[in-house]
Amino acid sequence: MAADRDVVTADKAARISSDKILNPCALEFCGIRADTPVVVILAAGKGARFGTEPKCIQLVSGLPLARHSINAFRRLSPAPAVCMVGYRHEEVASAIGPDNIFVRSDNPSGGTAFAAIEAFSVSDLERSNPILVVSMGDRVVPTAVFQRLLETHQAGRREADLTLLTANYEPPRHLGKGRVIRDSDCRVVRIVEQRDIDLIDDLTRRQSLTKVTEGNCPLYAIRAVTLRWYLGRLNNNNAQGQYYFTDIVEAIRNDGGDIRSITTTPADADYDLLCCDVTRPRDLALLEGTLAGAGIQQVSSGDVEHVADVIAAERPAGQIASIAAQLEELWDAARRQEFDLRSDEPVGIGVSGGRLRIAFMHPDMGRFYGPAWQMPIGARDADGREQVVVLIQSADDQKIRLHTTNPRFREKIDYVDATDESMYPGAEIADWYSYEGFGTRMAENLLLSLGYFTDAEIAARRAQGQPLPPTSLWVSNSMRRPFSLIGNAIASLRTLREGNLGSRVQAVLGREVFPGLRVMSTGSIPEGGFSSSSAVTVAVKNAVNSLFDLGIGPDLMVQLACQAEYGTGVRAGALDQATEQKGRASEGALISSNPRDNYRIIDTYTVPTDRFRVLFPYSADRDTTAWQWSAGCYAASSEPGRLTTSEMRKMTGKAAELAAILVRLPLSTDFFREIEADLIEDGLQTLSSCLWVNDTLKQLPLHATQDQLRERLSEHRQWYIDQLVTSSQLTAKAAADKADQTMESLFAGWRDPVLRRTLPAGDVTEETGAPLRAMVGYLFAEVARNCYLIHHPEEWIEFVSRSQRGDCCFNIDHTKLPGHDAMMVELAWEKSLAGPALMERWLQRYGATPFDYQHGIDDASLMLTDDPTPWHLMRGTNFFRGLALIDLAEAMLKRAWGPDAVAVRVNAAGQGDFFQVHFDTQQVDADDLKQFIRLAFYRRFGLTPAQEFVEPHPGGGAAGVRLGRFDELTDLIRALRVRAAGSGNGTAAQGAAITIEAGMQAVLRQEA
Repeated sequence: MAADRDVVTADKAARISSDKILNPCALEFCGIRADTPVVVILAAGKGARFGTEPKCIQLVSGLPLARHSINAFRRLSPAPAVCMVGYRHEEVASAIGPDNIFVRSDNPSGGTAFAAIEAFSVSDLERSNPILVVSMGDRVVPTAVFQRLLETHQAGRREADLTLLTANYEPPRHLGKGRVIRDSDCRVVRIVEQRDIDLIDDLTRRQSLTKVTEGNCPLYAIRAVTLRWYLGRLNNNNAQGQYYFTDIVEAIRNDGGDIRSITTTPADADYDLLCCDVTRPRDLALLEGTLAGAGIQQVSSGDVEHVADVIAAERPAGQIASIAAQLEELWDAARRQEFDLRSDEPVGIGVSGGRLRIAFMHPDMGRFYGPAWQMPIGARDADGREQVVVLIQSADDQKIRLHTTNPRFREKIDYVDATDESMYPGAEIADWYSYEGFGTRMAENLLLSLGYFTDAEIAARRAQGQPLPPTSLWVSNSMRRPFSLIGNAIASLRTLREGNLGSRVQAVLGREVFPGLRVMSTGSIPEGGFSSSSAVTVAVKNAVNSLFDLGIGPDLMVQLACQAEYGTGVRAGALDQATEQKGRASEGALISSNPRDNYRIIDTYTVPTDRFRVLFPYSADRDTTAWQWSAGCYAASSEPGRLTTSEMRKMTGKAAELAAILVRLPLSTDFFREIEADLIEDGLQTLSSCLWVNDTLKQLPLHATQDQLRERLSEHRQWYIDQLVTSSQLTAKAAADKADQTMESLFAGWRDPVLRRTLPAGDVTEETGAPLRAMVGYLFAEVARNCYLIHHPEEWIEFVSRSQRGDCCFNIDHTKLPGHDAMMVELAWEKSLAGPALMERWLQRYGATPFDYQHGIDDASLMLTDDPTPWHLMRGTNFFRGLALIDLAEAMLKRAWGPDAVAVRVNAAGQGDFFQVHFDTQQVDADDLKQFIRLAFYRRFGLTPAQEFVEPHPGGGAAGVRLGRFDELTDLIRALRVRAAGSGNGTAAQGAAITIEAGMQAVLRQEA
């Protein structure tokens, strides 16, 4: 193994010196004594899969990862922890805290034994010779386990030479672990690392060791002098050329030493925590869920006050009053026997509002992971219904029944079969990508059982000249109906299978045991960019989590909710769910969409609402009628060349992942991370950052068919497999299977589009295939424009307008339109036209031309190196989620008030529903603006929205609670009303207009 490297013992390789102690003054007040155990935390490594942030300080339940074990050990021993640090050591030391001793490693990649011997730079360790407990910085060890380890080590008349923790791993979790080898008397004799097993030539011996399921679960107790002696004798003659701490086991055994062990098994309460490998960002969420398991409180009879406190926490008074009113609606519906909830049985309650995205409309796509600036929203007062409230109770009829107080969301059949096999994901469904196809098929099956029609049935009827069912009954237009959302919310929970958390989930939601559910819901969050569908998903998950006491933590809940969204046709990041689950009222937070960041808040910024406001008018029903208002950009159903709105979202949502493979962007990073530092600091890119974006885009095709993209992806297949092996610790076979599955999923749900654009000379051309460069270029342009906007709010209107170019269908010269007053009345030439036909005549009459989404991103433009176009000023790129109707609305508003007074933006997902109108209050009166939209826009085109305008209000994050009995709901309603009255000032608490503006000003005053 060491043929091409020098074999050196650790005492010669490592430098032990007091100058490596980062905070020597800590030794003066943090004494080390012989009778007081000391924990040594090995936290020098980087954790490459977590981006630039050291793994050991990733936040888990609000604390740095390494700090959990330190706090747990501190309950047994007051001695300071000795922390070995290396990568970004100053950040690590600052995060973990000054009440510890930090030693900087000279070689963080030298191995666990190398770091451990460097700990003796603290000379008091060897001088006082306490028992040392050696643990890792990326694990959480409970106090009880530390205590059991020390008690085992010191038991009897003579303490052990070494005591270690092992685990009986559930296959295949044993793979990659150091295998514990015992003799015929079951005594531990050595530990063999996986890399060394893999290099064994003898197939029989290699297979025998591979099958061993007892593995090292790194935690050790040993006297300091003993450890110093054995560490110094170790060498790096192994597969990795590192100094293995585990080698001291065989060394002590060969000297006849006493080695003891404690072992954790899947039946132990601490098993999940001890065996939780933090190798991927998702593992942080799983770990938080495991930690939260003991903290999720099951609220039983008599705990109504606690439930009320949880629901009311950090919410505006008006929203609390609204939630109380919604619960009363549900209680009245049950009392009138509209739905059967048993009064003496527990009920889970889930609450979730939507979210307002202030800026950054689409860049939260996988492998790009740009941020979004947003806040949770809720009802303004007791009459509002801008949050979803659900009640869930276990059933016994193997059906999932639903009653919603809002007639819009009711079905003719009020249940689906809970035993339907399509609702139970198999073991192969383990991540977002594999879940997407499963969830889509399940949603389609559920909708078919409720009487909806498939695309094939629609096509057959059309071919036979038969009447078509209304578009609202087409499966492709209805993937986000309540049963689809509820089914995916529950099914995504079932993908949790490992450890105690997985056991708890499968014990109540598994195929053989799930008894069914009764679900009641109320709420009417506006559709289209306010995340009404994700609010349903989040509310249902919180209610199920609480009803069955599953113990799923907030971060894992966010990831599961995002996974559920994949099954309903939305392949986006988890920004919406993160905002809804964890957001706080009145905070405009710039949130990272990167799972590696656990959706961290990058920063919080105030909105200049003293001058600029946002109004949300309505355009068209998303997915059902939006195609009619697209002037031919979208199709009603699948047809050659034109995609439906759902297909277009599928295509754009996968663009960054396609691009990442084509440019071979390592799985350890993502596109936004490469430019984040420049943009967040001052909203401007450096020249080198701009050129990196240009070079990246030059590697992507301007347009390519699926067949062409498949061929290009195949050229990168082996590279992608190698990346998966390295980043996910998969076998070559498993990595190949996952690579093929991922690559195939990138083409699911969309077809080759034929798109029109206007060339610089004025000619209109058609291009077949996905405009990959324009879509990925849009993501870069959008983050550049909006980061600039945040840092230059005085240019708000201009940069909202620039942002809208990324969702533009048509260029319209607003100066050619009739004036303000003329647009308020019907024009003579309009009399024979109405609806979409009238809109299209406006486009023709006033010279609208298809937007040139390739402008500025052709090869010649991207080759410029001396004076490239800054990305916040880029004129081209597109994400193809706008509507011609919104382009026309923008032109009309700019004609009426001027281009510097008003701006329009599609809202989040785009393609219909509400859109944003930003206006300068110094130039535009809000009431005048509303009246203009009513007459010039709504009346002209025959738009009759159920709600004319949305003016969102701040709300709190999601909540999930459990009542011991449904008939306690009336007590809870009274308790919430008391809190609503008590959290404000008199009548204002009951229903004051708690606007975004007021909320933002409150934040501003607090900061001041």
